[in-house]
Amino acid sequence: MSRFHFPVKEQPQHVLDLNLPPNMSCTLLRKRNIAIKEMPLPILQPDGVLVKVIATGICGSDMHNFLAGGVGGRPPAKNLVMGHESSGEVIAIGELVTTHKVGDRVAIEPGLPCRRCVNCKNGRVNICLEMKYCGAPGSVGSLARFHALPADMAPKIPDNVSWEEAGSIQPLAVGVQIGKRADIRPHQTIAIFGCGPIGLITAAVSHAYSASKIIAFDHNPERVAFAKKYISPLTGKPIIDHVFLTEPLPTTPPTGAAQLNGHAHGNGNGHAHANGDADGDGDSLSERIGENGSGAGIGDGEFPPDDDRHIPIGDHKWEWAKLRAGSYLKQAGMSGEDGVDRVIEATGAEDCMMMGIAMAKQGATYLAVGLSHQQSHWFPTLAVTNKEIDVRGITRYTSSCFPSALEMLSRGTVDLKSLITIAFPLSQSQQAFEAVASGKQMKVIIKNQEV
Repeated sequence: MSRFHFPVKEQPQHVLDLNLPPNMSCTLLRKRNIAIKEMPLPILQPDGVLVKVIATGICGSDMHNFLAGGVGGRPPAKNLVMGHESSGEVIAIGELVTTHKVGDRVAIEPGLPCRRCVNCKNGRVNICLEMKYCGAPGSVGSLARFHALPADMAPKIPDNVSWEEAGSIQPLAVGVQIGKRADIRPHQTIAIFGCGPIGLITAAVSHAYSASKIIAFDHNPERVAFAKKYISPLTGKPIIDHVFLTEPLPTTPPTGAAQLNGHAHGNGNGHAHANGDADGDGDSLSERIGENGSGAGIGDGEFPPDDDRHIPIGDHKWEWAKLRAGSYLKQAGMSGEDGVDRVIEATGAEDCMMMGIAMAKQGATYLAVGLSHQQSHWFPTLAVTNKEIDVRGITRYTSSCFPSALEMLSRGTVDLKSLITIAFPLSQSQQAFEAVASGKQMKVIIKNQEV
């Protein structure tokens, strides 16, 4: 962790007196290969707490490490103790701690900023220049039997929140930060790409913030079906108004009447394979939501029939993205709105980036949340400029997000319990990660003490 927070190198005597069992930990050896290994017991600092970890959720970034050997295709140089979505019980406190006691139920805030750099001083601790993050290369994850951290990074869990739910507080904190970065407000329309835990939690937060309409997209039929049944604890009705099953964007130009005029096949329940719009006006909608929308005059020109210029694959995909986005908007009853106010791209997939920009109305905000196995993608920058879209990124969460997440969970405004579909003992961590990789589970929890 950050060098500023761990000056003490020897374990306090009162921790040694606990005579704790081996600190068995979920360790990534290489891509798709996990071992449960004994790791050193973390040293309790004077301002810290030692936590017996009870439950840990598996996150998308964990899956990047597991499946690809690292985020952006960059594998960690050493064996990596994984995990960062954890909760547990305080079993020892440092000599300076007055806020906690043994037996407290706490969540683990996994990001430890230095609190000294210019970003920390400006309140943006999530982009600390010396940030250490559980389960990231260079840090020790919380998918272990025991974990030590500063006491102020261990918020107490309300009594009505289960261990499993507490193991999912960190993604809810990320959902709160998404709401802040995207500036989600009442009566806005929201498009969410990706119906995994982060996508559904974002939908739940948007719903709690009184979004007027939420539409969502995924390429996995099981996740689409799950998203349609994700019920609001506030209304008893589905949180997401329309959920669409997507297909890859073609890499060839859309030619011929069927493609240019468009067609869509739907089942009346938000499930569609869209190439445009069946009633013939999808093409005009695709133009209104495309790169010509600002009236800057770029749509007035045309290429002569004998033009032999090279057209990039990304430009072909962009044409398809506009057609499909227009069809989705029409099916969602949003033809007259020329797009949505906020786009949350939670997949890291190029096709979703394309459709997200196409679906964003002029002056909208587009938030890049999802991570990718690669560093770069085709991206429709001309449309971003002409539609004056605010394109933003996000890294994890900021200081107020965990308290907000805990309050939302305690008051019942967001439901995490229904997202948890299966739990595994620590000894079966390999199977737990494979279960997430199968795409058949939503939120998978690991029980850290079951070795």
